[in-house]
Amino acid sequence: MKYFLVFLIFFSLSFASLSKDEVDRPKNNFHVHVGGGFISKPTYLGSSSRRFFWFPTVFLNYQDKDKNYLNSFEIFGPQANLTIIDNNRFSFDLVGEYDFGRQSGDDNSLTLLEDIDSSYQTGVDFEYKLPYNFSLGTEVVTGVKDFGDQIEADFFLSYSHYIWITFDQIFVNKTSLSYQYGNSDFMNEWFGTPANQKYTLYKPSSGFYGLTLANKLISPITERISIVLDVDYQRLIGEAADSRLVEIQGSPNQYSIMFVGIFELYSF
Repeated sequence: MKYFLVFLIFFSLSFASLSKDEVDRPKNNFHVHVGGGFISKPTYLGSSSRRFFWFPTVFLNYQDKDKNYLNSFEIFGPQANLTIIDNNRFSFDLVGEYDFGRQSGDDNSLTLLEDIDSSYQTGVDFEYKLPYNFSLGTEVVTGVKDFGDQIEADFFLSYSHYIWITFDQIFVNKTSLSYQYGNSDFMNEWFGTPANQKYTLYKPSSGFYGLTLANKLISPITERISIVLDVDYQRLIGEAADSRLVEIQGSPNQYSIMFVGIFELYSF
């Protein structure tokens, strides 16, 4: 409940000021930040148990809005993003992220199931820009090691709110509603069960498996300090929600919250 209240407060504040779409560009294009924060999330996809941990982070960001090609690059914790094209109509990015996988020690219900190794994922993100700061898009990712075997996709509608605080600082709030799809390899790994003394054989097919409402806020606090707040709620649906891992021992309701404070070391 307290996480939901925090989400409402920051979501309301993000719309309290007037939007400024075309304002002064920042003087410096490259920024280096260090910081740390915490994450509270399910121990694995479909779990009813949670994990909470603190972590340090480095945030590298390059952005030049005077260019339409290769104008943005970002590394933030386990995620990376390179913009190939970005103009008034659409954007196309290359993305990378680290998946922490699933281990038998994460929950007693997993003792007779194979572990899911942590792995790097890569993919593309396409976003078509609509009037009034809305956009439609999709992101498709697959594993780097077994490229093309497991495929996961998000189809989303988002609204972004921008305010330039100073030449170098921007307030951003992005709210999105997305629909998650997984192919059969992805669905079987995360929601399938083998036939053994505890489970019956369950092999879900490819399809949409979740609906997610997410809100991400980046706000300057001082000239060098900013905060990042990321709140997600995902509802598992379809054959994912019907899995015994979710129906009996887990939960279709997946909440996560990330809060990070970052300090700017330098920019140029």
